[in-house]
Amino acid sequence: MGIVSFALCNSCFEVVAASVIVVFAQVLNQPEIGHRYFAKLGITAELSSGRIVLYVAMAVGVVFLLKNLIAGIEVFYQNFSIQKMNYHFKNKLLYRYAKADYGFYLTRNSSLGIQVVAGDAEQMFSNGMIALASILSEGVVFLCLVGMIVIMNPSLALVVFGVGAVAGFGITKGLLPKFYQFGQKLQEASLYSAQNLVQFFHGFKEIVLLGKCDSFISAYQFYSGEKSRIQAMQTAINSLPRMVIETLFVGLFMITIAFLCLDQDSPVQMMGILGGYLYTGFRLMPGLNRVINQLNTFKSVIPSIERVHHEYTSIAAQGHYTNVPDFQFEHQISLQGVSFRYLNTKKNSLYGISLEIKKGECVGIVGETGSGKSTLVDVILGLLKPNSGSILVDDKYPVNAYQWHQKIGYVPQSIYLTDDTIEANIAFGEQKIDKFRLDAAIDASQLRKFIDQLPEGSKTIVGERGVRLSGGERQRIAIARALYRNPEVLIFDEATSALDNETEARLMETIYAVSQNRTVIMIAHRFTTLKECQKIIVMNNGMVEKITDYSSIERMKLENYA
Repeated sequence: MGIVSFALCNSCFEVVAASVIVVFAQVLNQPEIGHRYFAKLGITAELSSGRIVLYVAMAVGVVFLLKNLIAGIEVFYQNFSIQKMNYHFKNKLLYRYAKADYGFYLTRNSSLGIQVVAGDAEQMFSNGMIALASILSEGVVFLCLVGMIVIMNPSLALVVFGVGAVAGFGITKGLLPKFYQFGQKLQEASLYSAQNLVQFFHGFKEIVLLGKCDSFISAYQFYSGEKSRIQAMQTAINSLPRMVIETLFVGLFMITIAFLCLDQDSPVQMMGILGGYLYTGFRLMPGLNRVINQLNTFKSVIPSIERVHHEYTSIAAQGHYTNVPDFQFEHQISLQGVSFRYLNTKKNSLYGISLEIKKGECVGIVGETGSGKSTLVDVILGLLKPNSGSILVDDKYPVNAYQWHQKIGYVPQSIYLTDDTIEANIAFGEQKIDKFRLDAAIDASQLRKFIDQLPEGSKTIVGERGVRLSGGERQRIAIARALYRNPEVLIFDEATSALDNETEARLMETIYAVSQNRTVIMIAHRFTTLKECQKIIVMNNGMVEKITDYSSIERMKLENYA
């Protein structure tokens, strides 16, 4: 509403400015005309010709000062308002992503989400919305100035704007479709060039060792070159309307002079009308150029707007998590007939699983690769929604509740570390770190000795994805992160699979030490890591093959060996 108000106010000042230019042109040619204008304002004093010209010139200066002051305020208000909308929309979009089903992310490349938030949404507001606001502002000014010229000389205005409308139609009809195509190609090139960059830096070690640098750089160069070519074409074509408009303006000015001469208007009248036309032309010429450029810009942004709209509405449909303020975990986690199939697949990953995990139990999950171990854990975590069946805590609370997540400490196989300090990675996302909980988590995860050896202690930077740490150190930080929350449930998803036997043995001692008085669910690729578990779930092809314990597995091995 504010943008529209400023546009109307600015257009009024433009009309006033054009009017005083017409008056000033007439007064310069015939000062006595100024008496008539002053009389309309209630000023009847006799003034010399020089005073009349001076006062009219001062009026012109004041009007233009106010006009440009309002225009300047409009520019600031317009840009700050749009960037504020941009800020709030991107935050809202991120919150929608945060509420999406985890399975939604497994179907897409992470570069797409980054491109939508940092690229398309940014384009939509910084280019698209600003383009619309500029078109609105210039459009209102244009209509008001055109209206003033029509009042001055309707027949002349009809001729001039008829020729101008035909030329403008040709420009917009020829250019706008091109810019939509440019926008589609630029969107695709931006996505894939960003995706190749992410892959290059994330896989740098393997790329160098395998000698594949040229391959990855070539992939980036292709899309980067395409992006540069499209941007160059857009910039070049954007300069064409200015040249056409300047040529058109000169031609229309000559038509105006010819029309006025043939109409045999008096020189004074001609001077006033030409002054008004000159000002209007000089004001509208850059304005029309901006409108055409902004139309081209908006047309090129439409693909980004379409993708943002699609993402925004599809994410909304993926809303998965719920809020259960009175959530409690007192007895057990129950799975009844749980089946799950990933998006865009035809085969189930889990088939009719029913089992019960009591509070305080230590449960192991084993099975071949692809047997459904991690999928089962993700379903228990509430990240994935079953296609059929139910998962309830204490037979009434859903596992997709935020409060269930607050009770869980999760240690994945591949730990994600930010390029920050050890303590920031343990607190993970908390702006104000609780020193007591931090120290307790460090001690429990057996990180104290390692941290005390570092010159900067827990404030040591770990590097991107923890490249400056060993595998065991990264896993201990992951355990410390899980324990920092003081969870009731600990879940380990093959947390030791990437470690050697000795490191794994030491880490398992840590895991079992911190698992006392907690419910523990542990995925393992070796049976020996589950010897402290009270029961072991054996998975096979997405189904529970059997539920046993470590001693039974050992006896079976001995019998087979015998």
